[in-house]
Amino acid sequence: MRRTLSSLWLSALLLSACNSADNIGNADKNEGDNIEPVGSYDIDPASGEVRATHTDADGVTTTMLAGKDVPPDLPEPFLLYPGAQVTGTTRVDHGEGAFVTLDFTTSDERAQVVEYYREQALEAGIDPEVEIDGTNATTLGGENREDGISITLSVTKEGSMTEAQLSVARGFE
Repeated sequence: MRRTLSSLWLSALLLSACNSADNIGNADKNEGDNIEPVGSYDIDPASGEVRATHTDADGVTTTMLAGKDVPPDLPEPFLLYPGAQVTGTTRVDHGEGAFVTLDFTTSDERAQVVEYYREQALEAGIDPEVEIDGTNATTLGGENREDGISITLSVTKEGSMTEAQLSVARGFE
């Protein structure tokens, strides 16, 4: 379930690109042969990094990068957990908006990771509305509608390692 949200974004992006490509293929043949592609999708065979781009009818471009070597650039004020080992990043940019999901591990305790991101959420004007603390997992989430920023954090303890998935969106409606 770690990559569910990232997979949903990827599926939505690809579906919209496929629909647009289908529409281009059905365009009136009398309009000419100069129809530009509106999307692309490729996988780097060496790194496994996925790259996709789609431009909608309004000219807004959506890009998606996913892979273990994608830079973990989060919308401000959020930062990567200190000393974390990033295991995967998915970044979707849509117009002025950005959505980033990071999967990472750390040897620190689950509570330390949760507190680190709770403080950053508060700095972003987000009073976390969701906090579920179970035996082995914690989920934290909330949004600042005025500034258009949201956070979702899921942290689990697996043996000596803490695994986390952080999703931050800014500028998405």
